[in-house]
Amino acid sequence: MQKQKVVIIGGGFGGMFAAKKLHTLSQGDLDIELISKINYFVYQPLLPEVAAGTLNPQDAVTPLRNLLKGVQVRLAEVTDIDFDAKQITLLQGQRKILQRVDYDHLVIATGQVANLSLFPGFEHHSLTMKDLSDAYRLRNRVIECMEMADVTRFSDIKQRALTFVIAGAGFSGVETMGELAEMVDRILPEYPNIERHEIRLVMIQHGSRILPELPKHLSEYALNQLEKRGVEVWLNTGVHSATQHAVYTQDSRSLPTRTIVTTIGNGPSEFVKSLPIALQRGRIAVSAELEVIGLSNIWSIGDAALVPLNTSQEEPLYAPPTAQFAVAQAEVLAQNILHRTRGQNLAAFSYKAVGIMASLGGGRGVAEIYGRRVTGIAAWLIWRTAYIGMLPGLATRIRVALDWLFDLFTPRTIVYMAESDRPATRYLDYSEGEVVQHANEVPAGFYVVLSGSLTQEFERANGASEHHQLQVGDSWGSRALKEHRLTHGKITAREETKLLLVNSDDFQRLRSSYAAFNDLLSAGDK
Repeated sequence: MQKQKVVIIGGGFGGMFAAKKLHTLSQGDLDIELISKINYFVYQPLLPEVAAGTLNPQDAVTPLRNLLKGVQVRLAEVTDIDFDAKQITLLQGQRKILQRVDYDHLVIATGQVANLSLFPGFEHHSLTMKDLSDAYRLRNRVIECMEMADVTRFSDIKQRALTFVIAGAGFSGVETMGELAEMVDRILPEYPNIERHEIRLVMIQHGSRILPELPKHLSEYALNQLEKRGVEVWLNTGVHSATQHAVYTQDSRSLPTRTIVTTIGNGPSEFVKSLPIALQRGRIAVSAELEVIGLSNIWSIGDAALVPLNTSQEEPLYAPPTAQFAVAQAEVLAQNILHRTRGQNLAAFSYKAVGIMASLGGGRGVAEIYGRRVTGIAAWLIWRTAYIGMLPGLATRIRVALDWLFDLFTPRTIVYMAESDRPATRYLDYSEGEVVQHANEVPAGFYVVLSGSLTQEFERANGASEHHQLQVGDSWGSRALKEHRLTHGKITAREETKLLLVNSDDFQRLRSSYAAFNDLLSAGDK
């Protein structure tokens, strides 16, 4: 008999552990495929330490193929799901080739994304802490600001460079601020023209206390520890907007700064919002058995799912979006998918967290383990022990442990690894006969012919084939980008040809912002 196909979308805590557990339980009876935009597993609780230079970036991630032996891993982006046909549509490869994959069971474990549109300017002027690249950018930004502040003669530039703002005081915000404070203190001796009192570390929290998920006693301890290390905490303060030069709060205060880190405003991805699935509280509603409400053999776990914990009570209670719960959900999900394939009863998800904890940096932490509250260095050691135990893969655990050990005895590096600006345009060269574009691809951008010539070939609805010549000065792509459709026709170089490509995102920004640009394009687009 043909094996049933299980497709898992997302390689985070929920998706990765579900694939791993399902492969173990099924013992080869299921065809399991995991689809992810990136080919590695990110252990998000360690991202603040990557940003602070405690951990090497590559040590906080593990390749999915190393973790999921026996599971097909596909690097691609899912764009659509046809629930009736049991088929997903995805884009893969450098050319974004359109592919379709059939499934018998589908798991949506895509997590959530930072929704910065709630605060004007934050999308353009703030950093997030969702992925390895976010931590990398924050580390670079801090070092860049310190380098600038050490040599500038202008007080306003120095003030902005040395003011670091974090919006949100949940676990991610507090742990990022704790590691940021530790980093600044450790690297400050390398900058003789900067005094500690010139550095401002500001955390803005809309609520009345930080770490609201923790008991009040632990929250107050964390606040006291951060303030002792020079962190300003603005409670009962909402952020309003951000610009190139400052962040503004809802009570009309402003902070001149070059560094804003946003750890609030999480929401469903555009992909999840596009699906014909009802969302509740910004998440996919699932049953206690983790099956999407109203759909058969469609499952969801992790941050993307709204998982009920007490279906028998009047006041609903849902699983929090934490790694502990995502891993526990992955185990129940794997069992339920296997039970469904064997015609057995499904199990309801039930889990009680062992504890909850947060690192404050500087060898301090807060934790509640089995109802017992722990603070200080003991909580910090518990935090590190617990998280290194949750890391997938022995090699990753060893690398992280060694990084932590070396950090106790070696100075933090201040190497600034500047990212070169990605050009909005680039030149492309083709030889005779080389294919520039295939039909039914996602357009890479807007093309202009600078030299040479090309042939565009496409089929009409009646099956007739048509050919058009593209000469110097001709262009194509704007219509496909404007209408959000796939490319139309195959384009091949007839001779040595040089093109100018305006990348799609940059082209869309220009097109949507400058009306005269649209008028200029309308006559000549192919």
